Parts: sequence; structure tokens; C-alpha cells
Amino acid sequence: MKKENKVKVLVFAGALIAMNIVLSRLLVLNIGPTLRITVSQTPVYLAGFWFGPVVGGICGFLGDLIGSLLQGYAPNPFISLSAILTGVLPGIASYLIKKRMEIWHVLGVLVLNGLIGSLGFTCIGLHLYYDTPWTVLYTGRIVQTVLLTAVNTVLVFFLYKSPLTGLVKKSVASSIRRGNHHVADKG
Repeated sequence: MKKENKVKVLVFAGALIAMNIVLSRLLVLNIGPTLRITVSQTPVYLAGFWFGPVVGGICGFLGDLIGSLLQGYAPNPFISLSAILTGVLPGIASYLIKKRMEIWHVLGVLVLNGLIGSLGFTCIGLHLYYDTPWTVLYTGRIVQTVLLTAVNTVLVFFLYKSPLTGLVKKSVASSIRRGNHHVADKG
């Protein structure tokens, strides 16, 4: 990949990380210490779909790390792992999807991320950090995960199908594809 295009990917990734931080730290509805309603994962999902699992995972990790430090608390490794998966899973899916991206592709990735990330690693991290009983964690997080999976599926799909993806594709796709990375829609 050309140096110029690496810089473009870095700029896009930086913007997506910044959006993740703003959405997760400022535009959020906190319901107690273990439950948050936010669409902050949308930029990380897009990073994975646009740029592949490595860039997506880095965006998820840096968004979580920087956001945690800005709020004055240490990152939780289990929650960080969940944030990384938020970018990695769409990146892996983008390699596996041979046809045009459909809404059910996005839904499948987000459901898998909800099961492994939100209801898996994040619950473990919250249980260890707050010592919240499992029944309390899962009761709220199941509702939260279903709700946010539905909302994020619609947001990610329509943003992916929007002219924004065309801008990303036009800016960096040609050389990224030559470098065996995936960007934007194949269809």
C-alpha cells in the first residue's frame, strides 16, 4: 500500500476513533454502573467493514483505552477485548462476504458481537470490577444488547450503503485492495 493511502486510512481511523469516544462518553444514557445506552460502536463496526479486522480492532481498542483514560478510570481488559472484537468481527465478515453487503450480514455480525462481546467478555469484566451478581448483569444487558443490536444494525447498514462508503472507497480502496485488505462493498 502506498504511503499516501496509509495516511488516508490513518486519518479515517482517527476520525472513527474520535466519533466512538464522543458517542460513548458524551452522548450516552448511563443506567447504573453496568448499563449504558449508546451507539458508540457504530464507528468501530464501520472501521471493521471498511478497513478489515486489524484496523477495526485497533479502532475499538483505542476508542476504549482513550475513553477510559479521559474519564479517569483504568481500562478493563475484558471490556477492551470486547471493544477489539467490535472491529475485528466485521472485518472478518467483510472478507467472508463474497456478494453485496445485505442487512442480514450486518445483523449476523452484530448478533455474534453481542453474544461474545456484550454478554460474554463485557459481563465478565463488569462482574469482576463491580462484583455485580450475574443475574443482575444479564437481566439488564440482554435487553440492552437486543436493543442496541437492532439500532446499530440499521445505522451501520445504512451508513455502509450511503455515499460515505463511496468516499472511503474512492479515497483508499484501490491501493488497499492491491495490498490484500478489504474496503467497502464488493458488489
